[in-house]
Amino acid sequence: MTGPQPSLLLVGEIFVDVTITPPNEENKLRLGGIVHAARGLWALGIPFATAVVVPSYLEQTAKDYLVKFGCVEYSVLGQIVGAPNVILIFDPTEVDDQHYEDLLRDEKRVELSAAWDSATIVDYSDAIIFPGRYDLAEVCRRLPKSLRLHIDVAYDVDDIAKIAAVQQVIRSVFISTSSPLFMKTSSSGIDGLAHNFALLKPETLVLKENRGGSRVYTFASGHVENIPAQLGITVNSVGVGDVFDATYVAQLHKGSSEAAWRAALASSAYAQTTEPDTFETYIQRDLKLSATQIKDLGGTCLAWERRKDLNIYLAAPDFARSDRRAIERAISALKYHNFNVRRPVVENGELPSDSDALALSITYRKDVELLNDCHMVFAVPTGRDPGTLVEIGLAIERNLPVVVFDPDGECANTMVIAGSGCYSRDLDACLNATFDCLSRVE
Repeated sequence: MTGPQPSLLLVGEIFVDVTITPPNEENKLRLGGIVHAARGLWALGIPFATAVVVPSYLEQTAKDYLVKFGCVEYSVLGQIVGAPNVILIFDPTEVDDQHYEDLLRDEKRVELSAAWDSATIVDYSDAIIFPGRYDLAEVCRRLPKSLRLHIDVAYDVDDIAKIAAVQQVIRSVFISTSSPLFMKTSSSGIDGLAHNFALLKPETLVLKENRGGSRVYTFASGHVENIPAQLGITVNSVGVGDVFDATYVAQLHKGSSEAAWRAALASSAYAQTTEPDTFETYIQRDLKLSATQIKDLGGTCLAWERRKDLNIYLAAPDFARSDRRAIERAISALKYHNFNVRRPVVENGELPSDSDALALSITYRKDVELLNDCHMVFAVPTGRDPGTLVEIGLAIERNLPVVVFDPDGECANTMVIAGSGCYSRDLDACLNATFDCLSRVE
């Protein structure tokens, strides 16, 4: 299915994203908010307009930047007052919660411009709206009624009913598994999520599931299409969802299925570089692929609710007095992505050092039984813990997938490396391998 390509308007706030890097590395600073989506459209070669909410000190800088990246109409919808709209980002790879820190967020407010005139954007057919601190209903009231809306409700939307007040047709709703609203509305899977959003009468609901891919729910038919993620080395995942949205809407004239597949490729490309020119090269390369070729690439699909049914055995010195930094980081990352982490030391107890042979034997059997009940082993062999290495060996012998996160490179041994599905000092790589392994479980 093809149709006329939409003429696009981006609506939302502009931030300054500051990525906090490790010591002795320079912090990364770039424009964020709707600018991420703008970069996506620029890389696709698609002109666009913007209606922005921005602090006054950023107005001209943002305009100059957006015009350079293909913005043909820039207008200031409102101003941020009381805060710089600066976001500190402590985990750009999103192995765990990204720990956004919005500076002076409690002092922040939005003053919509009384002089803003929607007459300059009457020629646009579709608007991608990224809600923020501004009054969404009032902004939509000012927009042309003919606009078809595509709304990302990942953040700054706490009640679906508030969106229902808009007068325009809502064509697409985007939501992410990292969204607070998702946590409130996702208790019964994609069908339940769609039921909750049905009052908006959208054509499609797009659920973005991070490294597990995405799903497109079509309301007219109830059909759900699974769109795999293309996993690679994550440089900076901030804004990948916005690039997904922009690409999806820009390609929607080709049908929602192809649009979503192309959006998945684009978001993956955005995660792998912070250099716009490199990103554009990736996008232009992917545009040369047909829909069939893109689908033949495959990828990783692992639904959010499915992850809870998959048991991960944590092989690690998970003891009270151990150095727990890497272990806690791994546990937190796995739980953030909704995996069911089974911790033998927690479930079966931590034995005192003077335990007798019977106690040791009972606990050993319990740990082995738990390992046999799991779908894979995630190992953190800090301190070259002998018990962890034995558990890795038991799992390999049973043909269970094994992922080894060895942050200090203490166990770079032939048997550990060759026997594991993934051995890495990088938690991002280990998470990708976890998704890949568990996506293959029947």
